[in-house]
Amino acid sequence: MKETLIARKTAQEVINIGWNTLTKELGPVGAAKFWIYVTHGEGNSVEEYRKMWKGKSIEEIHREVLKAKKLGKI
Repeated sequence: MKETLIARKTAQEVINIGWNTLTKELGPVGAAKFWIYVTHGEGNSVEEYRKMWKGKSIEEIHREVLKAKKLGKI
């Protein structure tokens, strides 16, 4: 995609394009791992993800992400 086309997109649209590309190329597990590896914020993100996803399979997480996208939540 050309840089000029990306420049016209909102932050959310760029995030969505990036996430779609990650999941297409890496699959949902790989995309989640990538996101964990590259995001360094405050707190313990690994522990937060463990709590958030506790007891869920990657397929369940993927379905939740797709549902949230469909509803416009992400």
